[in-house]
Amino acid sequence: MKLVKSLLLGSAAGFAAVAGAQAADLPMKKAAPVEYVRVCSTHGAGFFYIPGTDTCIRIGGRVRAEYRYQEPLWSVPGNGRNVDAIGFRARGRLNVDARTSTAYGTLRAFFRYELTSNTGVYGGNSARLDKAFIQWAGITAGATASFFDFYADDLNWSTGPLAGFGSDNGTTNLLAYTATFGSGFSATLSLEDRNQRTVQGAGFANYAQAGERVPDVVAALRVDQGWGSAQLSGAVHQLNSTNIGAGFVGAGVGSGALGSRSDTEYGFAVQGGVKVNLPQLAPGDVLWLQAAYADGALNYLGVGSGTTIGALTGTATDGVLVNGDIKKTKGWNVTAAFQHYWTPSIRQALFGTYTSIDFSSSTVAATTIGGVPALRDFKVYSIGSNLIWSPVSAFDIGVEVLYSKLDPSGRVAVAPGRTRGSEDVWEARLRLQRDF
Repeated sequence: MKLVKSLLLGSAAGFAAVAGAQAADLPMKKAAPVEYVRVCSTHGAGFFYIPGTDTCIRIGGRVRAEYRYQEPLWSVPGNGRNVDAIGFRARGRLNVDARTSTAYGTLRAFFRYELTSNTGVYGGNSARLDKAFIQWAGITAGATASFFDFYADDLNWSTGPLAGFGSDNGTTNLLAYTATFGSGFSATLSLEDRNQRTVQGAGFANYAQAGERVPDVVAALRVDQGWGSAQLSGAVHQLNSTNIGAGFVGAGVGSGALGSRSDTEYGFAVQGGVKVNLPQLAPGDVLWLQAAYADGALNYLGVGSGTTIGALTGTATDGVLVNGDIKKTKGWNVTAAFQHYWTPSIRQALFGTYTSIDFSSSTVAATTIGGVPALRDFKVYSIGSNLIWSPVSAFDIGVEVLYSKLDPSGRVAVAPGRTRGSEDVWEARLRLQRDF
């Protein structure tokens, strides 16, 4: 019995030794290390490291559903039947923000893309690259908000049918440098695309903008502190026309070559604004005040070439050719906006703007055809309010109402035997928005 037991134990030991030797001969493979996504707290909430790199990325966006009613403008014959009074909008936005810490500060790349489905009063569908820029060591390069802009439609949804609530060019192609001085002070010098700021009059061909030779030069001085923000900004804007030598003459339309007398002029715009935080009223309360003046650079007031309200049109143009010279157009704008939180989840904004466009007397005289001015001074103002409920974080349900009025200088013929001195319009919007 002892012999059998010894033989069995010896056989087992020998088998284990052989098996161990065979296993030692097999190639050994290490398991690949697992790359876990790590949270990156260096650049704020929502960032995580791209696996295998020291770059942090944040992916976000927005989905918006909006419904708009605009009062039918019955002063235009047939307008009540031929023009939509309501519109539907669905918009999706994707944001990608990538940041890397370097010895010269954060290297940032950001882009935003939007897809919009519009019907009715909103117009057609669109797909656009809204923002795409690089920031590093004080440099900003690409497409982003103009450094001239301050309030930039921060609280209002609608921009009014003619003039916006001050300058808000949305996206401008630019190359800028920002210097920071501490205590919230900074200064920026920016070269920006002039063609995105050109105003040359809807249906008014006398001033035809020539090719861009000089970009707009924008400078801004800004302070951001606990009480709020303030900014003083200015812009220089080149005017040049392809129609030099064939401009208006005296009180009628010129013909033939008049000779070039001044083929280039420079317009400018200045703007000052302040944003005051009012936590003593309620957390999140804020007041915006802004004013701007422009001479030959009307887009910095939030004005486009011209938009019609009913039977009236306010035509704006940076300059007009008179006897071969470019005569610049002046204008000014004031904007105010206030936001109050009634409760932590319910807030309301009240906002208003007033814009005045003034042509020179020589321009009005030169563009008078058959005793009727082709260009005339005009004023426009808008006032509105929105009420927004946020039932959960980053989700808004709100309504907005806006009233706008166009007031041209003198009465304007709108039909045989009919004139109007002003035109106004109401509109309302319902919006549901989810940010993520």
